[in-house]
Amino acid sequence: MNADKIKYIVLCFAVLTLSCNLSQFIASAPTPTPMLIVASTPIPPATKPPTRAVQLPPPAWWDKQIQMPNGAEFIGDAKRAMWSTGDTNVDRLRDFFLRQVNAAGYESFVITQSSGAIYDLLFVKGQTAYALNLTLGSDAIIITANRVGVMRLKVSGVLNTEIDLPMRGQIDTTPGSEVSIGTSLPSEACAGCQYFINVHIAPFKGVGTYDGKPGISIIDVELVPGGDYDRDNYRWAQTCVVTVQETGGSFDCRGLQNIIDQNQKVDASGTWTQPAQ
Repeated sequence: MNADKIKYIVLCFAVLTLSCNLSQFIASAPTPTPMLIVASTPIPPATKPPTRAVQLPPPAWWDKQIQMPNGAEFIGDAKRAMWSTGDTNVDRLRDFFLRQVNAAGYESFVITQSSGAIYDLLFVKGQTAYALNLTLGSDAIIITANRVGVMRLKVSGVLNTEIDLPMRGQIDTTPGSEVSIGTSLPSEACAGCQYFINVHIAPFKGVGTYDGKPGISIIDVELVPGGDYDRDNYRWAQTCVVTVQETGGSFDCRGLQNIIDQNQKVDASGTWTQPAQ
């Protein structure tokens, strides 16, 4: 074997060895991980948290001795006193307020509009009176408070009494066909007893003095001074003079007769004041 043939055999063996080593290197190399392309999600701009409406305090005229129940939220404004509470037991809330107003020296009256659902609480002390309405909703009780007028009623004759009574509504002194001045409240004397006074004037010409003399004004007065409406009802005053002002007035009516026994007579007089609108 000559030298050239030996060189050729050696060269082939070297090439074969290099090829095998290269194949083993490629086989052992790690498989490249494909690149994962993720689309970027835009980040929304920062937003401010919602701000709660400023809660105004109750109106200055409200008696701060009469506290609302824990958790009650004031939902009124400078003129309207309104609260909302999640407590839906109206009877318990009624008694809660009655304890407070009686402890504060008020005379209280409860008017049941719908038992267990709607109550009007009226309370008076001197010339200050309030009306508190409790109304049950689907998941809350709405409490509404108002200032109301005060009538000081004096009765003398077969019955004698003098009492301050809260008024149920505002007296409209705008001239018109008629006006009714008075109030209606339950009395503790019996289950159906009441304080009822209605001074009806027609025609009504606004503020001024009215005299019930024939041909001057028609003044019809009805009075139940704390008794039974069907038995202790007095009407048909013999004389009556009424003075009406924007925020108050007075009346002096004499000789009212019991509708059952006309020999029983009383005189009824009084004054009233009401908050300005």
